[in-house]
Amino acid sequence: MTSLILALMSALIGVLLILFIPGENKKLRNSMVFLSVLLAMAFSWRVGLMIFAGKSIGLEIELGRFVWSLRPDPLGAVFGLIASTLWLFTAVYSFGFMGNKERQHTFYAFFLLALCVTLGVAFAGNLVTLYLFYEFLSFATYPLVIHERTPEAMRAGKKYILYSLSGAGLLLVAIVLTYHQAGNLAFGARPILEGLSGPGLNWLLLLFVLGFGVKAAVMPLHHWLPSAMVAPTPVSALLHAVAVVYSGAYGILRVVYSVFGRELAGELVFSKIFLYFIVFTILAGIIVAIRQDHLKRRLAYQTISHLSYILLGAFTLTPWGLAGAVFHMISYSTLKITLFFCAGIISELTGESSISRIKGIGQRLPATMVLFVIGTLGMIGILPLNTFWGKYYLMKGSVAGGMWPLALVLIISGILNGVCFIPFIIKAFSRERTQPAGKRGFREYALFIPPLFLTITAVIMGLWPGMVWPAVQAVVEWFF
Repeated sequence: MTSLILALMSALIGVLLILFIPGENKKLRNSMVFLSVLLAMAFSWRVGLMIFAGKSIGLEIELGRFVWSLRPDPLGAVFGLIASTLWLFTAVYSFGFMGNKERQHTFYAFFLLALCVTLGVAFAGNLVTLYLFYEFLSFATYPLVIHERTPEAMRAGKKYILYSLSGAGLLLVAIVLTYHQAGNLAFGARPILEGLSGPGLNWLLLLFVLGFGVKAAVMPLHHWLPSAMVAPTPVSALLHAVAVVYSGAYGILRVVYSVFGRELAGELVFSKIFLYFIVFTILAGIIVAIRQDHLKRRLAYQTISHLSYILLGAFTLTPWGLAGAVFHMISYSTLKITLFFCAGIISELTGESSISRIKGIGQRLPATMVLFVIGTLGMIGILPLNTFWGKYYLMKGSVAGGMWPLALVLIISGILNGVCFIPFIIKAFSRERTQPAGKRGFREYALFIPPLFLTITAVIMGLWPGMVWPAVQAVVEWFF
């Protein structure tokens, strides 16, 4: 229980400490941020390893008739490990990216606060706690979205908060209805609504999916996501690969398997209807991405497509499908955050972010573009990248569930991902004279080292998928 509390408190204490650090003392502030994130990651790993070993840990506080509960299971432990680990890489990257930016104290305070809240989402032990942290995540990340304070950033922030609060409102209604029907909101070995029936459960599932689907960027609830690209690149990486979008996808996984259960969900007509929206999002997201000239917006729409891989695995309602969803959560995040880091390096060191205007960038930033190429191959789903295994298990789960056309959708999506970025890569390495890169200092190393380590990790995971399989297997065995 101590590790569980310290995982959240490490980041929260870091917020309080950096508020007392003088603005000119960047080294001390960065050290405090790094230490806070490192401790949060270490305690999250300790919690995760305990959960995977079969131990049960938790904390419960009664608030009136409801219980505020932190009680992670294998699924929550996996999400917590993804978030805390990638937050550390993002912290290092932000030291380089934000080095000459304004309002850094504000940025890092909400940066750490968002980590604390995200871990709260991951470790929530019931729907009330999940809802509170899920809603507070919107407020913790809103200042990061509008950090630049430009008119475009303010418009994007307004859209983001309106979408998020609308989803949270639907969730609140769904939770109240769930409590009314089941009299219980706790996550456990048995689904909350197990044994219940009735046509109203279809509409209850709809409310949950719409509520969590906003942050998961399921079309047509996705419009806030590309607009949020006005935020600094570290924030974009957190939104698209770690905190916000994964909290939505995680919420839908939690609803399907912890609230309804695979058997009840399989009986609902809306479960089958949602698969059509998921397939549409997978294909439409990447098709729209191909048409984007702004590099970060192209990555944003690609994110919308790939997030629905996870949802597809959830709604196949098969062990292999769930395994694919969890494996994709782990593997996709490492490479997608790498692609955003590379996009940030290109933008910061060249001043360009439009694909049509960065011809020959591969000659100026060859190492960065090599990492970008590897990340692109991962989005396609090619060995030896780790994302291959997520797609493989998703296709296996689709076939096992008698839904083989879904496997075809994943193959088509992989081809479209190649169309999305391979022409850009060829253009980037074209023989056009560009100004050579200057000498590297701390800023350049802080920007480059995180995507380098994440790319190496992705390759190792692809060659040795067994390193993450125990975590995937623990989730599957928990629900099946």
